[in-house]
Amino acid sequence: MSDTQTIFTTPRHPYTQALLAAAPTLDPSQRTAAPAITGELPSPLNVPSGCAFRTRCPHAFDRCATERPALLKLADGPEVACHLYDPAQASPVRVGA
Repeated sequence: MSDTQTIFTTPRHPYTQALLAAAPTLDPSQRTAAPAITGELPSPLNVPSGCAFRTRCPHAFDRCATERPALLKLADGPEVACHLYDPAQASPVRVGA
């Protein structure tokens, strides 16, 4: 969660990054092959344990399968629910920052 400008310029959550990367553009010089979101599409009737996006996240690790990420307020303002940004994580990997 953040203001619109920040979400579009520095998306933090891997799913937000994937959605924005898949958005089409009218400018031919800006067109790229959108990276496909791979992995198993979760059932809305049987949401996976932990992070709901973990089955499709290229950065998922063991904790993502067992613990739902808390909404964290980042130092520069945005909020993100992703273990990659948890300061308690031994070796945090910060994507898109």
